[in-house]
Amino acid sequence: MRALIYANLLLLVLLVPVQSFAAGSLKLRFLTTISADDKEGLIKSPEGVACNDQSDVVVADTGNGRLLRYTFQDRALKGGQEIKLPQVQFPVKVQFGAKNDIFVLDSKQQKVAHLNPDGSFAGFVTPYGVTKPDKYLIKSFKVDGANNIYLLDISGERVLHVAVDGKLLGQIPFPAGFGFITDLAVTPGGDVILLDSVGARLYVAKKDATQFTPLTKDLHDYMNFASYVTAASRGGEFYLLDQDGGAVVTIAPDGSFQGRQLGLGWKAGQLYYPSQVCFDKNGNVFIADRGNSRVQIFESFK
Repeated sequence: MRALIYANLLLLVLLVPVQSFAAGSLKLRFLTTISADDKEGLIKSPEGVACNDQSDVVVADTGNGRLLRYTFQDRALKGGQEIKLPQVQFPVKVQFGAKNDIFVLDSKQQKVAHLNPDGSFAGFVTPYGVTKPDKYLIKSFKVDGANNIYLLDISGERVLHVAVDGKLLGQIPFPAGFGFITDLAVTPGGDVILLDSVGARLYVAKKDATQFTPLTKDLHDYMNFASYVTAASRGGEFYLLDQDGGAVVTIAPDGSFQGRQLGLGWKAGQLYYPSQVCFDKNGNVFIADRGNSRVQIFESFK
C-alpha cells in the first residue's frame, strides 16, 4: 500500500515542475514548524491559518474543532492557546479583520463567524437583501481593508459583498464557462479575483465591475489543482496553493506565471495537501499543511 502511495505522489510531482522561478519572483526558505498547542496537544488536519502585522497567528485546528492562537517571535511560534466555541464546530478558512477581529468559516454550517479580538463570539455574518437566500452555500471568503466581507456562494454561483452586519453591498455572478470555483481574493485596490480549480485559471472583476473576465490563460502546465489564492499587499502578485502538488505558485499582476516553490512530501519544507497561506509584513509565510497536521513557517525573498 505504501509503495502505491509513493507511486501516486511521484506521478503528481511529475505532472508539473517541482521548483521553478523567474528572476525576481518569490522564493521561500524553511524556518520552522508547529504541530501542537500550548499543552502539547497535537494539531489535527489544520485547514486554516491567519496572521496580522502584530505578530499574531491563528490556526484553524480543523480536526479538533477549535482555533489556536500563537505569537510569532524569534523566528518561532509561541503559545498555542485554545479558542473553542460552541458556535464554531468545524473551522476551516480563517482571517484577521481590519480591527484585529477574527473571521472564520465553519464548513459544516456554511457560515462565517465573527469573533472579537479576544476570541469571544460576536455573531455570524448573515447576508440580507440578497435574491434567492435559500441558495446560499459559502465555500470561502475574504475580508477587505474596510472590514467588509466577500463571500463565495457556490450554490448561487456568485460573489456576495456584504458588511459585517450582513447588509448587501453588491454581488457579481460567476463567469460563463467556469469549471469549479474554489476560492477568491481581494486586492488592496478592491479588485476581486476568482480561482477556477478545474479550469486552472484566475478571473478578475475590477473594482466596481459587475462581471468577471479572464486574468490568466490555462495554468495546467504549472499546477495540478490549486485550491487557495491570496493577493499580495504590495507588488500586485497573486499566490496560489497547489493542493495536489504541494506547492506555492506565483502569478504576476498581468496574469503571467512567475514561479513555483516547494514540493509534495512529509519532510520539513515539503507540503501535503496545503489549504491556506498568509504573509505578515516582514515577509514571513505561514502555511496550513493539512495532510501533515502541522503549520509550516518560511521566510520569503526575491
